[in-house]
Amino acid sequence: MSEKTLQEIEKEIAETQAELANVHGDDCEVYARIVGYYRAVRNWNKGKKDEYKLRKLFSISESPAQDEKENAEAESQNTEPKEAYIAEDSAQTAPLFPKHEEIAYYELYTRESCPNCPAVKNYMDNISLEGKSINVDTKDGLDSAAARGVLATPTVIFYNTMNTELFRAHNTQELQDLLEPLSTAEIA
Repeated sequence: MSEKTLQEIEKEIAETQAELANVHGDDCEVYARIVGYYRAVRNWNKGKKDEYKLRKLFSISESPAQDEKENAEAESQNTEPKEAYIAEDSAQTAPLFPKHEEIAYYELYTRESCPNCPAVKNYMDNISLEGKSINVDTKDGLDSAAARGVLATPTVIFYNTMNTELFRAHNTQELQDLLEPLSTAEIA
């Protein structure tokens, strides 16, 4: 190793300080999420800049939902008796749950990897209704589920004798809420 003199070291320090004084950084890349995804602002074309300028800011006080809420509050403050709105012959109103005789069969849509499906399948095996289990992991099962608008498993669809859908349930609690009133009505 060669030894440097004090003058050489001071000269190197002065050169380094001069280089640091003249440092000019690169352009900073700025990203903005204006229209749904992050994009470099520098690369925006004219259309994106116009879209940014023309965007609308929404306020809750001007929204149609707020108007509906205010109308509902005004109606709730109305002092007219609620009996005026009740139908005279309440015996003609439809029951909340269909009668057990109206349920003809059910379709149970399941998947092999579904964690809630075994409990629902076990519950449906223990009721006295005809039905079938459809695995949506198969092509036919997926087509059947898509045709009936089944978006999640487990889903149980109940039908009447006219093949009209009566109601749907997605877990054992919903099944109990829908079917227990029917079984207690049969006993009474």
